[in-house]
Amino acid sequence: MLTEPDLGERITLLRSTLYTYPLPATEDSVAYQQFDAVVARLGINRVFAFLRHRGVAHTALGAFGQHDQVSDPESPFAVYHRVGQAMSSVHRCELARIAQHFRANDIPLISFKGVAMNAVLGRMLTPAYSGDMDLLVRRRDLTRAREAMQDLGYGTELRLRAGRVHKMPPEILEATENSVYSFGQISPMDRLVPVPELEDLSVHVLAMFPATFCRVNGGLHMKASVDLHYSLNHLSDDIGTRVKPSEEVWLEDTQTVKIEGVEILTLNPRTLSWVLPHRLYVDTVLLQDSSLKALSHLKLLWHHKSFDSAYVQNISQRYPYLAPSLFYALRAMDRLCGTQAQILFNLDSIRRSRTPLMNVGDCLPAWLGCTVEVTLRALEDSTAAESGVITTVV
Repeated sequence: MLTEPDLGERITLLRSTLYTYPLPATEDSVAYQQFDAVVARLGINRVFAFLRHRGVAHTALGAFGQHDQVSDPESPFAVYHRVGQAMSSVHRCELARIAQHFRANDIPLISFKGVAMNAVLGRMLTPAYSGDMDLLVRRRDLTRAREAMQDLGYGTELRLRAGRVHKMPPEILEATENSVYSFGQISPMDRLVPVPELEDLSVHVLAMFPATFCRVNGGLHMKASVDLHYSLNHLSDDIGTRVKPSEEVWLEDTQTVKIEGVEILTLNPRTLSWVLPHRLYVDTVLLQDSSLKALSHLKLLWHHKSFDSAYVQNISQRYPYLAPSLFYALRAMDRLCGTQAQILFNLDSIRRSRTPLMNVGDCLPAWLGCTVEVTLRALEDSTAAESGVITTVV
């Protein structure tokens, strides 16, 4: 029976990895020794499975790529690294093709995270790995953007299961797009792209990525996937009270990068400084997503001195909706990543915030894969309430 990492080991793996990333850990460092001890007890396959489940396997490659079991050509990390490089190459080519087509059709387009962020930061050895391409358009351009993607061979019906191609029923797609979980973006749009450079690893690739790779006409193909966003306000729209930023806030805060010879618009890192922790909070705490991939993006921003604390503080003051999510996400980020990103919030106003859905509290337990049972005793005032809280880690 395979041994699952306990809470202490989960904390050790996440903290040692995220503290170190994107720099490589030296053998005499505490982080390396902690990582090595967990590998010795659980085995490299179980460690990889846990880190991949949390979306930070590529982060461990950057931090512990010199570890003998991580660098072993037969290790799952080695396969993951080659697949990540191939996916990045496909994304760069596809992104350039999409940007040119949108420009020809006069549809403004922003690419963010993934290869666009790599291009901004100039980081390619341990990239901000992404399994898809995130694109952002104005809401009024969404219909034309969807049609432009269809012109390029992308559709919403394609799904891969166990390496086989399936089509998603239209009624399921409609229900998915109309759910709160999909607010701000449409269903993923995909197309199959041949990847002959991974043919020698096809058995491993199909086993490890059954929802991303398949065989078509005898050749290995990758599902190139695009998340087409029309809002960075997750869960619901602003109702005119100016508690959330409008699309002008992010559409006017951009810069240009060159990818495969094509000029592409992307979000300014200071915008990512609040977009990433806000989305991470929503996904992990409210939508129960297990991935912490955005944490590695944030650590890259921090490492390259591109995280803008002053701008985050300004945004949180201008838009009360964002303040609780940013406060709790950045506080948890500091504890896991060793950053000092948490900005000076009015903690009392955060705790008493009436912002719907965005003040459920500390997200660190969710990030560590555990839950906290909370029992409130006295509720007469905030001081009594806090003194009467009983918490139990589950």
